[in-house]
Amino acid sequence: MATRPRGSETRGGAEATDLCQVRAVHPEQVEAVRQSLLPLDSAMRTAALFAVLNDPTRLQVLFALLHAPAGELCVCDLAAGLGRDDTTISHQLRVLRTQGIVSMRKAGRVVYYRLVDDHVRQLLELGLAHASEPAGGSPGTFSKVEVSA
Repeated sequence: MATRPRGSETRGGAEATDLCQVRAVHPEQVEAVRQSLLPLDSAMRTAALFAVLNDPTRLQVLFALLHAPAGELCVCDLAAGLGRDDTTISHQLRVLRTQGIVSMRKAGRVVYYRLVDDHVRQLLELGLAHASEPAGGSPGTFSKVEVSA
């Protein structure tokens, strides 16, 4: 079995400390990975969800919807509250609606948006809690961020 010296550089600039120092395969671990393998279609749908959430404006829209007193907001109120134009907010809401994250209802000429379900609230709460942890924090240590509706 080959080893690499600590601190040596590898392809792509990754440090050797990020890689296994000794090449060893543990058959029981390999089998455990294979038994709990995330199906490709589930991985792709989940990756698409996180890709949609990978936009600061969309996250601000979602956060505003989480805190909306009536549980929903119209495009104009969202745009004014976020200091953005209606077109930008409307586009972001269309992306979120296409991904099944928000739903809409019309009342005359006014369109209201709300979160589809509580899963988005949970994702946002966990993301905010993780982002507020100090860099290099202890694994398994979580802080709770209160998000009220």
